[in-house]
Amino acid sequence: MILPRKLLDAIFAPGVREFYHALKEYLDGAGFVPFTIWQVDMSICTPLMGEYKNAEGRYDIHDLGFNEDGSSDGSRVLEFFDERIEVCATVFFSHMGVIYGAVTFHAKPEHKMFYELDSFSGYIGQRISELMAREKNINVYVDYQKKIEFVKQSSRILRAVELDEVVAMALTFFMDVFSAEAGCVLHNGEFKGFGVEEGDIRNNIRIGNHGAYAYVMGLDYTEFIEDRIDCSKFNIENIFIIYEETKNIRILLFNIHFDIIPDKEFSELVSSIVSTAVENAVYHQRMTKLKVQESEMAVTGDILNKFVSKEVSADCGIKLRGINRPARAAGGDYMAVKETDKGLFFCVADVCGKGYSAAVFTVVLSVFTENAALFSGEAALDRLAGSLNTFLLGKNFGDRFITAFFGYIDRADLTLKYISCGHEPVMHISETADNRIVSDFLPIGLMEENYSVKSVQLKKEDILFLYTDGLTEYMNEDNLTNKVKQLAKSEPDNILDVLYEDMVLDRDSQRDDFTCMIIRI
Repeated sequence: MILPRKLLDAIFAPGVREFYHALKEYLDGAGFVPFTIWQVDMSICTPLMGEYKNAEGRYDIHDLGFNEDGSSDGSRVLEFFDERIEVCATVFFSHMGVIYGAVTFHAKPEHKMFYELDSFSGYIGQRISELMAREKNINVYVDYQKKIEFVKQSSRILRAVELDEVVAMALTFFMDVFSAEAGCVLHNGEFKGFGVEEGDIRNNIRIGNHGAYAYVMGLDYTEFIEDRIDCSKFNIENIFIIYEETKNIRILLFNIHFDIIPDKEFSELVSSIVSTAVENAVYHQRMTKLKVQESEMAVTGDILNKFVSKEVSADCGIKLRGINRPARAAGGDYMAVKETDKGLFFCVADVCGKGYSAAVFTVVLSVFTENAALFSGEAALDRLAGSLNTFLLGKNFGDRFITAFFGYIDRADLTLKYISCGHEPVMHISETADNRIVSDFLPIGLMEENYSVKSVQLKKEDILFLYTDGLTEYMNEDNLTNKVKQLAKSEPDNILDVLYEDMVLDRDSQRDDFTCMIIRI
């Protein structure tokens, strides 16, 4: 059978996007039967082009009629709430037993067209597989590094301490990062724009069947749009809408360039950065009302810019040292220490996940732990844990959570006050016995908790050793306890460095962030 020219163009398209556009051209020219092109990932079908490109539902390949034969000419109905899609025939594109795409026909297709598509479905499936593998190999590392750099540069927004300043800097930052041709902000009924006017958003630009202003104001999530756009005044190829829920801020970027691909995960990251910046502004206002010293604000700003300190220390009658060695360019472990008039506040935490998305949560941690210094002694602990838990639950991050140990040692009576939220046990090593201080609460961000402070009496020469689960990747708790006790005798001044050198032999294959803290009474 001779391969049609337009179908040949699809098979030899240079990229996935070009492939689907060429396939659509072939189907448009092959007849007048309405069709929908679906992308398939792990058996889940997402509409891309055609009659039902805006379908709300996500359907399984078996919903579309998959029956191991590669095609189906049986009629069926897809239903999702009030959505109803009639399917008369389906052709699946597979390779090596994996379905990569499908085309559904919503009326009886012409025999010749259906036969052509079915006959070459194996070649089409193989080509989609090749294109996806090639683009993934080329783009994954590059995209990851760009997203890491994006998080680092976001400190430009996080340095802003007034809400209006956050909004203005966010728009400037996102336009710069995405090389957007124009942009605007909608907030509290006010419009701020570069390269576009409010009248254009209200009257000249349409998205689907709605004016752009009405569409955006009805949106409660971040979305990237590259179709359904109608504008006679401008040539608009895409619109990236960034939604910040806390203060109901909407940022619109027009004709962004794909230096960083705004996929779902990254779009959520962008939204969380704006949200964190807004929360930072709110906490700055609270700190100002409580007359926080300017030096404390400088420390807060430095932590926000660096996300998490690589080393912390204190020597105020109680000796403390902590190290953080992230497994990647950005880590999810966090530690902090703060001396007060009467004692020492400290924290070690571990964000669920790794890399750039976990690093965003360390910014939130830095804001909350700095705020803890506003209260007196151990009274800060339950307020800190409770407010942080409420904040994360309100943001509804799903499976994201934080394990943390918050502690305060009174220098006068050597009493340790603490709250442990799902964190690794803390080693308490003394001359008489070794104990483990275990957690009494779930990790932060999972469910509402009624936090209460526990206490442990310490003595001179006692040692407290705190760590994250990055250490137990290399050594179990019992062996780790023995190792710390041994080093306390032979290497008392550089226990943490020796632990890292002995346990993480290959830095390039480090399994997890390596964070630990030792406190000597």
